[in-house]
Amino acid sequence: MLHLRNWLTVGAVALAVTPIAATAEDWPDGTIELIIPSRPGGGTDIMGRIVADYLQQALDTPVVVVNQPGGGGIVAYEQVRNADPDGQTLLFQHNGLLVNAHTGKYDRGVEDFSIVAVAQSYPPQVFAVGADAPWTTLRDFVEDARARPGELTVGVALGGGSHFIAGALMANEDIELRLVEAAAEVDKVAGVQGGHISIGNMGAGAARQFEQAGQMRGLCTFEPEADPDYPEYPTCASQGVDITWITPLIVWGPAGIDPAITEKINAAIAGMADDATVQERLVSTDSAFKAYSVAESKALVAEEDAKIAELAESLQLNN
Repeated sequence: MLHLRNWLTVGAVALAVTPIAATAEDWPDGTIELIIPSRPGGGTDIMGRIVADYLQQALDTPVVVVNQPGGGGIVAYEQVRNADPDGQTLLFQHNGLLVNAHTGKYDRGVEDFSIVAVAQSYPPQVFAVGADAPWTTLRDFVEDARARPGELTVGVALGGGSHFIAGALMANEDIELRLVEAAAEVDKVAGVQGGHISIGNMGAGAARQFEQAGQMRGLCTFEPEADPDYPEYPTCASQGVDITWITPLIVWGPAGIDPAITEKINAAIAGMADDATVQERLVSTDSAFKAYSVAESKALVAEEDAKIAELAESLQLNN
């Protein structure tokens, strides 16, 4: 049996080893790790490094990029989810985390993370078809698909973001397309050029390059607004087709971060909007930055989460 003196000793030791909660005044407290669930050199990695470089300069503290592509991103998700909620370990990822959560590839979701900021938007995407295809607008393609259910094909990464984009097009326009596995953009380009795929989505820059070479035709961008850098690609909505899709790049943290720390990180990232070097680098990657408050970031992620959940159910991917 422990006597009172022993209980007091045990209590004192427990208090001594209990970690002190991080506060906004402490952040940043040493090196910040930005975990990116992709290999070096890819689009997400390039844009994540823009954020990391800016924060390192603006905060005058080391910011280390850690590429962790294992498990289709899940290793990175878990590394951040299980980190101390002190704002020193952050995740840079698009809404692929939501896709993985709603397709059963990952058994965690938005509630298991802190939404810190929306860092950037992915480069504009367009629907493209072969150079000799009979469709000059997406409306032409949709009407042809409606007349021939299941005959026209669309290149997608099955279970990935492009699968959901195709699913949204089919659901919104009440058409049936045959899905063809084409995980990488290069696969979609080859399939569309070779006539094995009727339509595929790709970056506007790639579409322009191949269109100028006479190898492809871009129909429209499914961004909410037309991109002034690509005036040749109107929005799909302007062609009378009900499809828009965005791919926000999000900074996530472990659940339980002090809201004051979250606000401080968000404010630091917001400074990218006024940095000339950042803006120049974003232009070179066809990306853009718009500052979102923490509340706005949470609202955007919640909207995307609900949309992806609904599509996962309609596509029967929520197993």
